[in-house]
Amino acid sequence: MNQESHELGIKPNLQQFLWLVFSTILVGMTVGLERTVVPLLGKDVYHITSISVIFAFIIAFGATKAVLNLVAGQFSDALGRRPVLIMGWLLGIPMIVLLLFIHTWTAVIIANIFLGANQAFAWTMTVTKQLDLVGTKQRGLAMGINEATGYIGVAISTIATGIIAERYGLIQAPFVYGAVVLLFGLGTSVFVIRETRGHVLKEAKAIQGSASTMKKKKVGVGEIIWTTTFANPTLSACSQAGLVNKLADTLVWAMLPLYLAHLHVSIIDIGYIGGAYTIIWGFAQFGTGILSDVIGRKPPIVMGMALLGVGIVAFGLGHSVSWWMITAAVMGLGMALLYPNLNAAVADVAPPEIRGGVLGVYRLWRDGGYAIGGLLLGFTIHSMGMLNSLYMIGIIVLVSMVVVLIRMKETHPRRQ
Repeated sequence: MNQESHELGIKPNLQQFLWLVFSTILVGMTVGLERTVVPLLGKDVYHITSISVIFAFIIAFGATKAVLNLVAGQFSDALGRRPVLIMGWLLGIPMIVLLLFIHTWTAVIIANIFLGANQAFAWTMTVTKQLDLVGTKQRGLAMGINEATGYIGVAISTIATGIIAERYGLIQAPFVYGAVVLLFGLGTSVFVIRETRGHVLKEAKAIQGSASTMKKKKVGVGEIIWTTTFANPTLSACSQAGLVNKLADTLVWAMLPLYLAHLHVSIIDIGYIGGAYTIIWGFAQFGTGILSDVIGRKPPIVMGMALLGVGIVAFGLGHSVSWWMITAAVMGLGMALLYPNLNAAVADVAPPEIRGGVLGVYRLWRDGGYAIGGLLLGFTIHSMGMLNSLYMIGIIVLVSMVVVLIRMKETHPRRQ
């Protein structure tokens, strides 16, 4: 492939696109190593009795990732995508060191600050770089592939760490595995992944006619935040929907392992239930991204939120591992329909030259859902119990779906 031509599309950029796919799998594996292990680590190893204190790890993760998504977007537009990607992997090193060698709950919380930074910089950049390479025609496909491979990585680690923890214990062995993943991610970013800003310039010139027009379009971060959050109805609807889907993911990540452990489900079965959710979420996105390129972004987003909300409520009605795996899979299918297509819709609306910044604001609100979800669940579990908290999140997802129906306009260029 001739890197200097900056031709847009997956085929002319196939080698770099595939390296970014591999990098995204590793990013997903990095965050996935905590999905089964960390809530149980707090409960069974460090004997944390307060739900709010246990949830502190995901609040730290979500708050850090949310804020640094915004920073990553701005840095990537100013400095380039590749330096931010490398920075993300470097920030993962303190996380692994803390989890491997300092065995306290405080160290786990601090490690999750670094994990949030790693995910904000590394995953945001794999998304942005793949969108840069493909141009407008294959955006849904690119987002489907990115989110699919990322959450396949999450699923691999969710199941693998459950097996490792069952055999070797919760404290150290799962994080040795995490260290290997991290080294592969850093090495790939340093040695084989290249910069994509040249592709952004080519796309912007094609849309606007000249580079001088692009300079006139530059806007400040405050205006980007205001437009994405409030002023543009579609971007605003996508931002609230992103936040709510992370409320749901917080439920699956932080509360469901504790809920299932309370019902005396084994660690390995908890891993399989969580894995069913992330495997379906991951693999189905190969199709749901392409689907949105055919029928538009809005229908799969709305259907996805419906399945997610119904799946959460149905999960609470079950009393067997098979029922929980089926309803977790329904939730995963809902995530697969909505998750990549929210990203694609935001990228449809965002001007190419500030795409990194707009995606950063969207991801600020989306991943802020982890912090808000941790705080909300910590409060509601104390006041109304785990089961009622689960039902509450399901209802919130369905209300958010109605907001999308009312406020979001179709964004696909061929479906408007």
